[in-house]
Amino acid sequence: MEDIDPSELSRQLKKPSGEVGHEVAQNLNESNQKLYEMAWEMVDLQSVQDVLEIGFGNGKYLSGYFDFNPQLNVTGVDFSEEMCEEARAFHSGLVEERKLAIHCADSASMPVADGSVGLIVGINIVYFWDPPGPHLQEIHRVLEPGGKLLLGYRPRRVVEHLEFTKQNFILYEPGELEMLLLEQGFRVTEDEENRYLKQAPDGSDIDITDICVVAERT
Repeated sequence: MEDIDPSELSRQLKKPSGEVGHEVAQNLNESNQKLYEMAWEMVDLQSVQDVLEIGFGNGKYLSGYFDFNPQLNVTGVDFSEEMCEEARAFHSGLVEERKLAIHCADSASMPVADGSVGLIVGINIVYFWDPPGPHLQEIHRVLEPGGKLLLGYRPRRVVEHLEFTKQNFILYEPGELEMLLLEQGFRVTEDEENRYLKQAPDGSDIDITDICVVAERT
């Protein structure tokens, strides 16, 4: 992805489309893997029946929820029609069995019933909620009382130097995100941080920090 113009990369990370969008989505699968692994360790998927993931990209990880609980009902919401089509094709069996539903929609207006979901997951999407209030209000509506929201992200201090984050991104430090969640009717119950080195295309090491925060609908 180092050959993509930063402004185009920023746009594609927000809403993948076209040939470049599919390339970006493939790279995101690798980039997001550790965040998904951390997220799945932090939540008890055996204790919920309905899971919703917002902004799933090409949907590679949607089937991973069933490894923890084969009885789950999983819904994916993404506002890129191309990513929704790819996810439906990739998981056609789960869609046909009605274990997985894919909706192409904005997370500020989801075709999901009030109080019907026990867990909502969003990996590297909080940057694109501008403003964040309508999206968090919609999540609050969809979650059942006491339901959980898990957000995985990288803090401002880790990514603000990257050119593509200077457009279309709202960056947060943990305290800022926690305050935002509190203002929108959530209570943070857990957060974890994972630091590791990743090799850049030029062979240098990049210091990465992944954070997952779990908040409960109050």
